[in-house]
Amino acid sequence: MENYLNNLASEIENDYNIPELKGTEAQIKWARTIRIKFFNEAYDKQTNTEILLPLQKKSSASWWINNKDLTLDEIIAKTTLN
Repeated sequence: MENYLNNLASEIENDYNIPELKGTEAQIKWARTIRIKFFNEAYDKQTNTEILLPLQKKSSASWWINNKDLTLDEIIAKTTLN
């Protein structure tokens, strides 16, 4: 299962041209799963990719961890306000 999720994460990161995360190894592993969940949901909802541009630039693992409880709409709103 972990290999599947790793491959899915790599595919989504490549498709959305998402930069590598910065942080400790543990933070990166955790944040990567959080980030992929959001992008996978955005894909499922056919979210406009232009709306996701600010979200794609978030490379801090701690940022993703700190915002893990937000909904997709909330996290998009948060990135467009900043």
